Amino acid sequence: MPQPIALSGLHHVGATVTNLDASIAWYRETLGFELLSSYGWPGVRAAFIGRGDIRLELFQNDEAAPMTDERRQPDTNLRIGGIGHIALAVADLEEAVADLQGRHVKIVSPPREVPDGSGSRFAFIHDNEGMLVELFEQR
Repeated sequence: MPQPIALSGLHHVGATVTNLDASIAWYRETLGFELLSSYGWPGVRAAFIGRGDIRLELFQNDEAAPMTDERRQPDTNLRIGGIGHIALAVADLEEAVADLQGRHVKIVSPPREVPDGSGSRFAFIHDNEGMLVELFEQR
């Protein structure tokens, strides 16, 4: 069996949004991301945003279909193929959720324990577009 290619880490996660400027602003103001670069081609605007080693590539495509309601909920999202959410590590889940609630961010799924016995915990929020963002506290 041939050796697998050498990987050095996850570079970024891409997501399509309906309003690139509003999404950049939300991630900046709510989660502390910064605009790293922007580019585009006819009908598409794109930007890389980041915070530390975390990078997201956001696309605004004039021909993109809207996100379905099933994609917005953790339980129904699991029934759809493809990447369903991004997960961001937090040191203190309760503190992160309380902070975001104070910023009027919708908590889709309150903190609960991962059912694997590790003691790790997670919660889901919606970004400004309704995309699922998981907050994950590893123990």
